[in-house]
Parts: sequence; structure tokens; C-alpha cells
Amino acid sequence: MPGQLGLFPTPARQFARTHAARIGDRDIPGFEAVSEQLQQMADERRVRARTMWIWRLEGFARLALAARDPDRHQVAAEALKDLLYNGPILGQALDRAGLLAPPPSRRMVPPRGSGPTRQGGQRDPELRGQCTHCLAWANDRRVLCVPCTSWCHEMRKRGGTVAECSRCHRTLMLSAGMCRMCRIVVAETEVDTAQIAMENGDQLWFAGPHAAGLAVGHLLPGTAAPQGRFALKRRRARARAKSERRLSEHLLDPAQLELFPSPPRDWTHLDTSSPPTLTAAADSLVTDFTAYMRGRGWNTDFFNGSIRTLRIVTGHLGSEAPIQESDIRALASMRADLQGARVINYLRLRGLLAAQPPTDPCIARARHHATTIARPAFSTAVHTFIDVLLGEGSTSSRARSPKTVENYVSALMGTLEAWIADGLTDPREITRKHIEDVLDPLRGDQARRLHTALRSFFRALKRERLVFRDPARSISLTSSRPVPTALPSDRIAGLLDHLDDPRDRLMVALVAIYALLPGQLTRLRRTDLDRSKGQLRLRRPGRMDHVIYLDAFTLRLVTAWELQRHRRWPDSSNPYFFVTRNTAVDDSGPPISAGVVQLLFQRVGLPAGRLRVDRIVDEARHSADPVRLMELFGLSNLSATNYVLSAHPDKKNGPIAP
Repeated sequence: MPGQLGLFPTPARQFARTHAARIGDRDIPGFEAVSEQLQQMADERRVRARTMWIWRLEGFARLALAARDPDRHQVAAEALKDLLYNGPILGQALDRAGLLAPPPSRRMVPPRGSGPTRQGGQRDPELRGQCTHCLAWANDRRVLCVPCTSWCHEMRKRGGTVAECSRCHRTLMLSAGMCRMCRIVVAETEVDTAQIAMENGDQLWFAGPHAAGLAVGHLLPGTAAPQGRFALKRRRARARAKSERRLSEHLLDPAQLELFPSPPRDWTHLDTSSPPTLTAAADSLVTDFTAYMRGRGWNTDFFNGSIRTLRIVTGHLGSEAPIQESDIRALASMRADLQGARVINYLRLRGLLAAQPPTDPCIARARHHATTIARPAFSTAVHTFIDVLLGEGSTSSRARSPKTVENYVSALMGTLEAWIADGLTDPREITRKHIEDVLDPLRGDQARRLHTALRSFFRALKRERLVFRDPARSISLTSSRPVPTALPSDRIAGLLDHLDDPRDRLMVALVAIYALLPGQLTRLRRTDLDRSKGQLRLRRPGRMDHVIYLDAFTLRLVTAWELQRHRRWPDSSNPYFFVTRNTAVDDSGPPISAGVVQLLFQRVGLPAGRLRVDRIVDEARHSADPVRLMELFGLSNLSATNYVLSAHPDKKNGPIAP
């Protein structure tokens, strides 16, 4: 029966003419072709006893054909050794009839007679017909099956060694710490779709056409991974697991109103390895998100974390109702392979985001400083001080910038901690002498910064009625104001030659030529530039806008930067003039940080403020007109006058001038 393997191995045997007589005239497939070839060979050899010669060889031919393995059509070359007579002649007839199997390769498997022995030198009969390495039943006379022999030969070429297997603890040729059998079993049972994994043993197999192997398949056109039976099993297992997943029980209903405000969700105990199945709307949203990223020119291989985050959050909450921004940020903070920034921007564009109130990082740091104070009275006082600076006190007032709030609180922290260490428990215990003792050892900017912060702090506490009197009200600080000076010419010469990036060259030029502040660089918008008129508008909150007129050199730098920005980010919707690789692709359109400008001028070797002062002083030397400085750089009348007097000390009025 074709495909049927023998249950027992074929023993060593010898066929004689008496065995051929037992077969008789039984119909054996292929015998007619061999008989015809024997007739032709008899004619070619001119055999005298033709009938007897053919009759004897036909009997051995019946034996050779009848002794074939059930799953083979041809006679093995080594089986001719079982015939006592006329083996070579019969082999020639079989070969001419196409019934002789080709000889095996030169790398022969060892014969069964050289197999392992028991103690005493006797062969183990239980190993007959079974490979000693993979334990596959082959029904032959070999110690190792052909796949194991080839595998061992390949491992030796790669530098493999014989050692103890980490799984079955047999001493065999290893690869990745396991023998061939264990590697096959692990690969077969990794995804156990056939239910062949056993608790107290391993599933064995037959050799030959039913043998298990480690090959994972071939590459299909248009694919980057091998498509074999192991890959097919993994795909089927994933498809089955996906079909068995159910919809989440926490899907949001847009028609359901909140009776009470819900607390923030805790995602820390969520099993993100197998999210619920997606609804049709959620699956369409994930597909559109992937297409959106491809349309922006992004490589989706680097944003799998964003896709995974959207799949998890929509799997649990659905996509019918807006999703809280806090949920996405909490989920993205759980693991490093989850990202939420692009998911938030995408949901905001689609109108599916319930945005949380924005929190300024400067205010957040100031609040954190206030919370870390050990004494509750001082902590409450600092929080109240922050509220007053933000215009949220009991009496309305102009709000200060978040950076100013952070600077004031940072300047106070060291002094407040020192007072707490001295035993003070409440701001009402602070006297004028405490403040004078703190300011006395300080000089310069450090003294002015702390003096300003203390005066503002106690003025706010007095207005909010947290202290009875203001101890810093009558304390004055004598300080000298530095005179603006120019930089040496050798430090400015060739400044732009050290920069290659068009954005960096333009930013340095705007500071060195038009004396822009670093904050003005970060707030410039694309609509502020009018290329046809060569004008650039500077927005100044609380004051009139200032317009500067660009020269030809600066316009060339502007053109180079705009070309580079369009080439790198053609679909960027950021409204600001200067962008980075992060802000250019952020759909929320944030400005660049002040740290970008600071790092640039650190590489240049000159602070932006010193370069700006040098430009204004140089212009004051040539014009000596405060009005011109006001028109060129947008200075106030007092600042313009100070620059002119520093450049021309002879124009300053003396104490007895009329």
C-alpha cells in the first residue's frame, strides 16, 4: 500500500531460488518491464541456455520487486545485496526498466550494525528501526536518519559541539542549546493547533515522507518573511484567538450622560497583550490612522507604538464617544512601547478627543516646589503667592508670565528652607532683620533677584491678609547697573561660517543684524514674513508690533530655510516660522522651545543677549540718535538713551549743566 510504513525494521536477509518459487505467478507491478529488458539482454549477450537463464533471473526479479518498501516504486541499490546470485545483472535490467533507485549520496548514514551497545557489547534491539537522535521510526537499518545526519554535518561546519541538551539532557550535537529533536518539538508545540503537546513526554513521528523538519518554508513574492507550516500555524492561532475575543464591556455610549464626574481611570492593571476585539467603527478608525501616517510621509514601522495605543484604547472604550486625553497619556506612560502624542493629535483632528486643561510646565514646577516645603504654613503661603502672580487672588491683578512665576518661586526656595531650618514655623514670624541677614552676603544679580522675589512675596501675603505687616517694604538694595559694551571684533568675524544648517544661520543672523530676542525667535509665525516687501513683523504682547526691513543677505537666508523646510516637511501644518523635527510633525502646532535657541548659541560660543547688545551698541556709535535706535530695534526711549550714552559718554550732562 503506497504511503504505508513498516511497523518493524527490515532484517538482514538472503533470497534464494526456493524463495522465488513461493511467489509463483503472483502479479507484481513492474515485472513485465523487467522481463522485457531481460529478453533484450539475452539477445544482446547471445545466451545459449536462453530459457533457463531468463527463468532464473525472472525469479530473482520477482523477489527484488516484491521486497520493495510499500511507499517506494523503485528497488533500492543496497537491496540487490540480499540476492545470492546475479545481483549485478538484475540491477542492470532494473536500471534499464527505470525501476532501480539512484545510489545514495556519498555522505552515508551509519549502518544499524554500528549503533549504540549495551553493557557487555550486545546491540540494543529496541533501537532497531529508530533514529537515535530524533527517535523517528524509519524501519531501516540505520543508526541515524538522513535528516539527522545532514543536520549534524551542517552543525559541525558551523562550529557546533556535542554537549548535553538543555531540554532532554542527552549528549548530542546541539544548536541554540538543544538537540534536533527538541528543537522540532518546541517548534511544533509553540502554537499547538494540532494538540500534540504532552505533559509527561513528547510526541514522536515517522521518518520518510512523514518526517518532521525545522524548515520554515520559502519566501513568497512580495513578502519579507518565510511562509511555511510554522508561520501558517502562527497565523491560524492568531486568527483563532482574535475570533475568540469579545467586545469590551466598557464601551462608551455617546448618548449616556455623566451623573457624577468620573475619576481618572487606572490602566496599570490592564492586560494589554490581548485587547478586546474592535468594533467596526474602531477598526475603521485604526485603518484611517495608519493611512493618515503614511499620507504624512512617516514610516509606520517607527510608529507601531502609536498604532498599538490607539488599538488598545479604542478596543476598551470604543470610538463612538470622545476619548479623554488623560486616558491616552496614562496608557502611554505604562510601557515604553506605547506612545500617545500622535494619537492625541490625530483624535483632536477627527473631533474625538476630550482635551484636558493645558498645564504650563513652568507653573507645574512652581507648584511642585511649593508642595515640597516641609512646613504647611510656608507651603500655603507659596501657593497663595503663585495665585496672586497669576491674577487669581482675592483682588484682581495683572497676571505675570509663567516663567516669571517660576523664577520668583525658585529664588525663594533656598531662603524659606533656611528659615525653616532655623526653627521658624510661619511667615508671620519673619522680621526685617531676617531679610537683611539673608541679603547681606549676596552681591550683584543674585542679590537683586532675591530682593525682588522677597518684596513681591510679602506684598502678596499682606494683600491676602496672611501676614500683619510687610517686613520687606522698607528694605532697599543699592546696586550698580552694568553699562552696555561691544564685543571684540575677532569674536564676531566669521560667525556664520561655522554653521551649515540654514535654520541656524538665519537665527544667528536675525540676532546679530536685527537684535532680536530669543523669545521673539520662538514666537515668529510664517504669516509674519512678507517676502514681497521684505518685511518681518515682531509681535509684542501689550505693545505695538514692530516691523523690521530685511536686507538682501537675510532674504537669501530666509529663502534657504523655507526651501529646506518644504523639502523635509512638505505637509507640516505648524504655523510657527522656526520648527524642529518634532514640532514640524506635531499637529498641535507648538513653537520651538527656548532650549533650542540656547543650545544653538552655546555651539556658536556667544550668548544671544551679548550678541544683541553688541549690535545695538555698534549702531549707537554710528548714529548717536536714540530715535533711530527706537525705530530700528523697537527699544523704549529710556533704553535707547542708555545705549547712546554708553556709546558716547561725552554727551552725558554733568551735575552743573544748565
